[in-house]
Amino acid sequence: MLKLSDLALRPDMQLGPMLVSPSRRLVEGPGGQVHLEPLIMQVFLLLLDARGRVVTRGELFDQCWGGVSVGDDSLNHAIVKVRRTGAQVVPGFFEIETIPRTGYRLTGDILQVEGHSDVPATRMRRRAVIGSGLAVAAVGGSAGLWWANRPRFDPRFDALIERGQNALRLDENAAEYFRQAATLQPENAKAWGLLAYAIGSGRDSGPTAVPGPTAQLAERAARTALKLDPNEPNALLAMTFIQSVMLDWISRENEYRRILAIDPANTLAMRHLGVALHAVGRCRDSLEIVERALAIEPLTPDHQLRRAMRLWVLGRVTEADRTSDRAMQLWPSHRLVRLARLMIYAFTGRTRAALAIVEEEEKHPILLMPGATGLWRVSLAALENPTSERVASARSANLDGAQANPAMAAWAILMLSALGELDGAFEVANGFLLSRGPAVLQPSSVSKSERPISIPGWRNTFGLFTPPTKAMRLDKRFGALADGLGLTDYWKRRGIGPDDFLFKP
Repeated sequence: MLKLSDLALRPDMQLGPMLVSPSRRLVEGPGGQVHLEPLIMQVFLLLLDARGRVVTRGELFDQCWGGVSVGDDSLNHAIVKVRRTGAQVVPGFFEIETIPRTGYRLTGDILQVEGHSDVPATRMRRRAVIGSGLAVAAVGGSAGLWWANRPRFDPRFDALIERGQNALRLDENAAEYFRQAATLQPENAKAWGLLAYAIGSGRDSGPTAVPGPTAQLAERAARTALKLDPNEPNALLAMTFIQSVMLDWISRENEYRRILAIDPANTLAMRHLGVALHAVGRCRDSLEIVERALAIEPLTPDHQLRRAMRLWVLGRVTEADRTSDRAMQLWPSHRLVRLARLMIYAFTGRTRAALAIVEEEEKHPILLMPGATGLWRVSLAALENPTSERVASARSANLDGAQANPAMAAWAILMLSALGELDGAFEVANGFLLSRGPAVLQPSSVSKSERPISIPGWRNTFGLFTPPTKAMRLDKRFGALADGLGLTDYWKRRGIGPDDFLFKP
């Protein structure tokens, strides 16, 4: 086992352009310097000493944690930190490859530097010469001069990537940042992968099927990234949107998990895996994925609002309120944060609070469609005081809205079920999700090529596993709906059914 006290005894190592100083817990290079926590430095040293050999997860736990039982998140966090350190200090010099279900290994040009030297990596001394404006290692004569021919460290590139990722976290348009980054460094797979994701995902909150020209742009960027790096995670994620017509529930989940095996800290993949799990009724598992994402990015509104929604579904309303209120304080104008707060209010007996959010639509738009404000007003009035007249008005408005817009159709399923209008709820569900019956989106409102109901990726079944639709789940017609959506097949093939609490009276 590596002991913390051993760090003070390890000499400094000069590996090409990178200096590693275990005693000072410092990593330094052309991009700056980073001080590492002792445990993170231990993990880094173990990978360095392995010189490209696969270091198993068991070895890492034994050597760095002394066999103490800790969760996988602790190791994942350490690997993420080492990766980020490399990307900041010596961009492109080394990578850490994930070997699924096995461990990790160091890859990249760092191994070339070690390979050219007869001096053990742990005893390399800091000797450098200046070449082409960059520090290059004079190890073994000319070894390490490859660095002089590599692209210069460009703070503009890193700034564009960071701004784009922040835009993604805030549900804003990020594509232009990544497009500029890819122009600056056309050989950078990550820039192309993030560009593909930004184009392919758009600003939708659920699974997306990318239409027409947008799909072509996203696919072109994704394939460029994958040509540079076949395992670029963001490009692989973008391809799940592009190929959604061909992916069933299991295939989509498998792809998200494969991406996370490659990049365990990819919160974008976690976001979509969480949505996918909830969409098949695995709400508890979905919450666990959200919590993992939050541990990495605690100040991302998407993770916070999804946590609030999952807690609400699980009946933990007080916790959902705290999470939602905190998100509203941090991001008061964020449309999805406000929408989550609106839905939780609406279906927990606080219709007037929900209506107050609706009335701020002009100042803080969240509904994004003509007529939605009026639909919410009528619906909330019926929820607050369900007289026969108000319920009839809400039923009529929701059936009309369901034929005009997919977002209003998704809302109508929840509202009609909550009002006890199960015939209407199933009518909309069959029309919206299966293109069956009279409540199918009208061709005049949505072009045929972009009609989401015709594409599996747009079959957003999240609402079927929320509190307002409990009456639907307990109705005998729900089985046929689940069969048609492929949910029954998923549960059977996976051997994992929906959460049992969803079907309790």
